[in-house]
Amino acid sequence: MAPELRPSFVRFMESKNILIEGVHFAGSSMWTIHLLYADNAVVRDVIIETYPGVHTDGIAVDSSRNVRISGCYIDTGDDGIVLKSGKDADGLRVNRPTENVSIDNCTVHRAHGAVTIGSETSGCIRNVVASNITCQGTEKGVRIKSRRGRGGKVEDLRFTGWTMEDVGVAIDVTNFYLMEGEKPSTGEPVSDRTPVFRNIAIANMTINRAREAIAIEGLPEMPIDGLRISDVIATAGSGLKASHTRDLELHNVRIDAGAGPAFLVRDSTELDLDGVATRKPLPTAPVIRLDRCPGALVRGARAFGGTQVFLSVAPGELNSIVQQNNALTPARKATEESAGNFWH
Repeated sequence: MAPELRPSFVRFMESKNILIEGVHFAGSSMWTIHLLYADNAVVRDVIIETYPGVHTDGIAVDSSRNVRISGCYIDTGDDGIVLKSGKDADGLRVNRPTENVSIDNCTVHRAHGAVTIGSETSGCIRNVVASNITCQGTEKGVRIKSRRGRGGKVEDLRFTGWTMEDVGVAIDVTNFYLMEGEKPSTGEPVSDRTPVFRNIAIANMTINRAREAIAIEGLPEMPIDGLRISDVIATAGSGLKASHTRDLELHNVRIDAGAGPAFLVRDSTELDLDGVATRKPLPTAPVIRLDRCPGALVRGARAFGGTQVFLSVAPGELNSIVQQNNALTPARKATEESAGNFWH
């Protein structure tokens, strides 16, 4: 595709060996670049400017494999770069995954999500790397979303080397996503309608002035499994809030939050908090609050001056928490059992 062309959008379906390079798209009325059932596609050095258009995803990779996206600038009214694999019953019937996708050295501005996985996950999304991404003013940064009824597996993802400024939620992982007109679902038995999130690594990120640093919501019947977040520094209005996870690991994560606990986790098992901290502790909230997280491991933590309570748990739960090699002397109280409700 020649650099001088400025089409409003392009769609490739059932295509192989695609190259989209050096094109400037403006004013698209729908998804700007749509790869559907594609194999071996390269999108590089592309500019997409569709803000504030509705449903104007920048680059949509849909049930496609072996895709490489690099060096792009995207300013859009919907998701910047989004990976999908079919929706609900039809997606489960077709069952074509999106897999083997690399995204690097891109800048995303004012999108719903900088790099988004889902919510159409029915055919599975796997083997994805998104590295060296800059996002500014996006509603979400890393965005992984699905809901009951979608089904499919989202697995083996790595996001690394990001910088974010003035975003809404910097890292958002949820199985309670609702599209326009959809209603919240109720619990149901595990089946092929149940989405599975597992083996996701998020690392080496700098986050400035987010509204919310990290939001994680698994399903009670299918917790998010094997999510690892490491080497993150964030300033945000609120910190990390996570529920219904299994084997959630935080390593060297520092969050300076303007309100509430910096780390708030409930209904989670095999939790590992390693070297988490805040340099701006609040007098009205503990640094860490855990509710119904039996066997949680808190290790290598450090309390900074001004900390009132470092670790807070519900009454009767402190004995189930394992603490190792923590430096909590500056805290007025290292630990407490409290009925306080920080989930609003």
